[in-house]
Amino acid sequence: ERQIPSESLSLVDWERVYLELLDYKTGRGWRNLIIRPETPRQLIGQIAYTLIADEAVVSPRTFAERELLQQAVSAILRKYLDTFYRRRRERWEKQTLEYRLLDENDPNLAFNRDQVKEGKAAYIVSVKRSDTALVAALQKLLAEPECIYRQEDRDMPRICFDRHLYLPLLVQDSDKFSSTPPALTQSEAQFIRDLRDFWQKEKDDLMAGKELYVLRNLSRGKGVGFFENSGFFPDFILWVVDSDKGEQRIVFVEPHGMLHSKAYEHDDKARLHERLPQLACELRQRSGKTGISLDSFVVSATPYEELRERYDDGNWERSKFAEKHILFMDGDATRKRDDFLRILALQNA
Repeated sequence: ERQIPSESLSLVDWERVYLELLDYKTGRGWRNLIIRPETPRQLIGQIAYTLIADEAVVSPRTFAERELLQQAVSAILRKYLDTFYRRRRERWEKQTLEYRLLDENDPNLAFNRDQVKEGKAAYIVSVKRSDTALVAALQKLLAEPECIYRQEDRDMPRICFDRHLYLPLLVQDSDKFSSTPPALTQSEAQFIRDLRDFWQKEKDDLMAGKELYVLRNLSRGKGVGFFENSGFFPDFILWVVDSDKGEQRIVFVEPHGMLHSKAYEHDDKARLHERLPQLACELRQRSGKTGISLDSFVVSATPYEELRERYDDGNWERSKFAEKHILFMDGDATRKRDDFLRILALQNA
């Protein structure tokens, strides 16, 4: 762990650092951030940072080592910009965030609106021209549009679930095609299939009198994000609407593998559920809308037995994971049912 000596800073090409930071902010879409030419040099002497590097990086003796110093300074300042911008945005959002009705102009839906108006599909799918069998199969599928929305097949893997706000949901299970927006990963697809199974079994029982909707949340620039951990966009947004009671529950769900997850106390994704009740209270006061609750869950694609030994202190039972809003895909039908009861807050499972 090192700091860069002041005498080494005189070897840095600060104009190059400045131009690199301008490129970086442009690439991130931060049009409301202004960086002055003198700012990088001023910042490096004021901010707190820890650089893990060899002595040669911070005290170069050759031109090659000087280049490593140049790269280190740029990396430190990019990291600082990320933190600075995220904190300012969090402060702004905390003061201005409010509830709004979801409509066709929402960025999560607007990606396909113009195409739909033109009579085209909601996805742009690219396949290899040389795969003539797949091209023929897709052309046949497009000639029978009802099949796209009601049937599932291997030529174009997809999920048809009428509780999702648009149909179908494409699934990426090979490298034969790519799509815009991207198709579901296997863990995302598994979650949607499990949710569909739950809905079909319980819509006239536990879900009677309630409406369920789900929307795949897109990423930076279009989706609903939380800015802990440099920008977190949960994969799905669930709505459970009870019109008789005038209540609505909004749940953010993130299905993914957790083998490389941080310990719980440092994992902003897993701990999002701790912050949402306070956010809901602030939104209620600001928007004047009552009866809305917010929650979040992580659904682990990594099996429980595999994750238990590696996660946190290695002693978490399923009950503790559930208490911290971490559920698993590897359970049997009864366990998955109980997990969805937790997610939808239908009862204390």
